[in-house]
Amino acid sequence: MSIATTRMERRGLERLLHESAPEVERFLLDPVTALPTLSLLLPDVRSILAQGRSLGLLTVSISQFSKLEEIYGWESFDRIVKGVAYCLQRVRDRALRTADQLAELTVNGNVFVLLLAPPRTKRMLSRPDLARLKRRVTKKLQGFLEETLRPEVREQFGFFVGGGILRPASSPRVERLLYRTIDEALDEASTARGQALRLKARHLRSIVDRKVISTVYQPILDLSARRVVGYEALSRGPRGPYHRPDVMFKIAQETDLTSSLDRLCRDRAARGLRRLSKDQLLFVNVETSSVFDPALATTGPLARHNTRVVFEITERAAISDFPSFRQSGQLLKRSGFKLAVDDVGAGYAGLRVITEVDADFIKLDMQLTRDVDKSRVKLQLIRAIASFCAEARVSLIVEGVETPEELAALRGLGVHLVQGHLFGQPVDRPGAEDLVFPEPPTAATAV
Repeated sequence: MSIATTRMERRGLERLLHESAPEVERFLLDPVTALPTLSLLLPDVRSILAQGRSLGLLTVSISQFSKLEEIYGWESFDRIVKGVAYCLQRVRDRALRTADQLAELTVNGNVFVLLLAPPRTKRMLSRPDLARLKRRVTKKLQGFLEETLRPEVREQFGFFVGGGILRPASSPRVERLLYRTIDEALDEASTARGQALRLKARHLRSIVDRKVISTVYQPILDLSARRVVGYEALSRGPRGPYHRPDVMFKIAQETDLTSSLDRLCRDRAARGLRRLSKDQLLFVNVETSSVFDPALATTGPLARHNTRVVFEITERAAISDFPSFRQSGQLLKRSGFKLAVDDVGAGYAGLRVITEVDADFIKLDMQLTRDVDKSRVKLQLIRAIASFCAEARVSLIVEGVETPEELAALRGLGVHLVQGHLFGQPVDRPGAEDLVFPEPPTAATAV
């Protein structure tokens, strides 16, 4: 096929895209990012290979694609994917060359493809050239994610870059050659991901084996009675990249260490029980996978103080067997434990847990609390949740209260159980906090 023919083919595809029905556009452009799929780039690939020149190819694959969408909902996740596409376009425009092209492997997929034009001074792209471009793209994308994503989202998000080189070949069809090179790049990315996971697993296993987990305690206040009703136990890893619990548990889920880490965090949290008064509760986070373990109700230091322990069910992993999950929750309740559904409002998955668990407490996600005094939508949503809790006779705890204005707005909605830095920082021992009961300004719930 001649170069002139490939140019005519590209123009024909573009004319078809712009002049025909929306159904064609749906197959050639991604609806979220507006990036072309590989079909639109095939004519250019044919043209360059026909000249006896090579093309570089980088794949950028988003790891845990379906899980991220499940956690944050498709609308929020689409915004993340659109941001990644925008970042890659900026990388192409600023760090690469105008002839380099960006596409998506498939519509609504999780793999971006960067086609790298042939070198200016030589016909063939070398492996060192490709490695250099791969490092440049990886560095730029990491910087973009650090600037734009919230830490809790960024820790869940992962990407891996792989590379390959398309060289002229007489026998295979261009499409077959292109997809063979994409498979090569994806295999390289998968190998890098496996190596990274194995390294993280070794570090986390060392933390669990050496029991290098500490606990801090944050008070939960009853504003009406002006007293501390309990403390949430918050686990911390050693100083460094594994200090935050969300980082540790993300790695634990990927490396089958969730049960070991969760058990260690619970055992460490139990140390605070002896410092609580008899009418105070200890709130302990528990992974959904641990709820299925019958030993949770009968063994360990928390089982000896069951009536004073509230298990906060933290849904980091999807629940596939809700009937068994419901039975496990009932067993914990019969054993004397209380249950709380944590982070309600963080994603649609948590609503199903509320319907399946006979919860004693619902804990509102702190993102709903943030600037609630300035948002009519948040006020209405919290009012609806508070009304539901009152009807269902479930206690509502609002987390993340940080300003007197937020507190005033919540009080105006009738909320009286609260938790947050406004009242005191987490401390090493329950009762050691410098507790503050601020007098908030007059509530103004009409925003």
